[in-house]
Amino acid sequence: MAAGKFVAATVCGGILGAAACLSGASTAHAADTVYFAMGGWNCSIRGDGTVGCDLNPPAPAMNVLYAGAQVSLPNVPAIIIDSPAMPAHPQWNSNGSHTLPGGNPALARIESADAHAPRYSISYAGATCEITYRGVAMCTSMGHGFSQWGPVPQGY
Repeated sequence: MAAGKFVAATVCGGILGAAACLSGASTAHAADTVYFAMGGWNCSIRGDGTVGCDLNPPAPAMNVLYAGAQVSLPNVPAIIIDSPAMPAHPQWNSNGSHTLPGGNPALARIESADAHAPRYSISYAGATCEITYRGVAMCTSMGHGFSQWGPVPQGY
C-alpha cells in the first residue's frame, strides 16, 4: 500500500477542551476504510465520509427524522449516512459490509478527567463515532447523524 494512501485514524478525547489523542491501534484499515466496533455495532468509515454500522442483533425499527417528521422504519440490520441530502437511514442491503471477517476491533477506552467526555471516540474523513459518557452510541457525518439510547436507533 502506498504511504500516501494509508491514513491513520486517531482516537481522541478531551480534557477541559484540549484533545488528547491516542494512536488508532484498535482500528483496522482496508484501503481507505476504517473498521471498528462500538458495543454490538460493527462499523466502518470510508475515505469519502460514508459511515455505517451493522447492528447485532438487528433493530426491530429505526426512527428517521425526514422533512421534520419522525418516520418509523421496520427491521433494521444496518444504518448508514451516505449523502449530505439524506438523513441517516436503514441499510437493508448491507449484508455485513461494515464488518470484517471475525468482527471489528473495539475502540480503546478514553481516560479523561472530564466526567462528561466521550468514553470511546473515533474521527476519520469528516465522520465521528463515539460512545458518550451516558453510554449512547452515536455517529455523525455529512451534516447528519444516528444514535441509540433506548430500544430503537434514531436517524437525523
